[in-house]
Amino acid sequence: MNGPSQTHRPTVGSLFAGIGGFDLGFERAGFITSWQVEIHDICRSVLADRFPHAKQHKDVRTCLPELTPVDVIVGGFPCQDVSIMGRRAGLNGQRTGLFFNAMHIVASLAPRWLVLENVCGLISSHDGRDLQTVIETLAQCGYVGYWRVLDARYFGVAQKRRRIFLCAGLGEYPPLEFMGDAGPVERSHGAGCAGTAWADAFPTLLAGLRGGTSIDLSFGNVIAVPDSRHQMVERQRKTEADGFLRGLAQTDFEEARAAGNAVVPQVAQWIAQKLIKTF
Repeated sequence: MNGPSQTHRPTVGSLFAGIGGFDLGFERAGFITSWQVEIHDICRSVLADRFPHAKQHKDVRTCLPELTPVDVIVGGFPCQDVSIMGRRAGLNGQRTGLFFNAMHIVASLAPRWLVLENVCGLISSHDGRDLQTVIETLAQCGYVGYWRVLDARYFGVAQKRRRIFLCAGLGEYPPLEFMGDAGPVERSHGAGCAGTAWADAFPTLLAGLRGGTSIDLSFGNVIAVPDSRHQMVERQRKTEADGFLRGLAQTDFEEARAAGNAVVPQVAQWIAQKLIKTF
């Protein structure tokens, strides 16, 4: 099949939705978001504004009775307990352990496809046993598929951002294209951003970003420059009496944190473009 008809757009349910990076990427590929689950009030307000056609819910632990069946469930489940920057409690941790609540939703709604995202620390957490548990849990729910690491700097984002993505189907394997782009190198350089001024101006730059850029997850190396939102400067970590970084207002802090936690839409779109061909 060449994709869905104009009268039917495959539906997506988004767990741990954040500000909707996963959702935006899938909608750009032709899907429509049915519902989103996000516990952070500010992020949920952003979702309501940007995805007015979707229903917002607060907590993966309690929302199941309110959710409707969808074709695809996506989710970047919490990474704090598997990140190499944390104490690495792994799937036993209170936050990353919400993966099991998410899988209860998946098992109950039985979407055709499931796409999960996390930091690369998941691969080494507890000497690989946590990733094995994730894969085993998917299999116990009837899902089979693949996992791979994708780096946002090769999708039109000037930042080194490596994340593990797991793509699985209910009793069917996802398209093998998920494991690689079969198109010419020239096209894959601009994957997810073709037609934009940035991609047109720098058609081969993505392959040349050697080190990329990174933001300290504590935001200790970032301050906001008044009237210069496009600028970011390195500095030593300093705090004010109110607990925020010098020069960083609460609104800016929340925006930076939400962006730092978000799934990169261009990467999500690349995955969605593989899956939508199956409808």
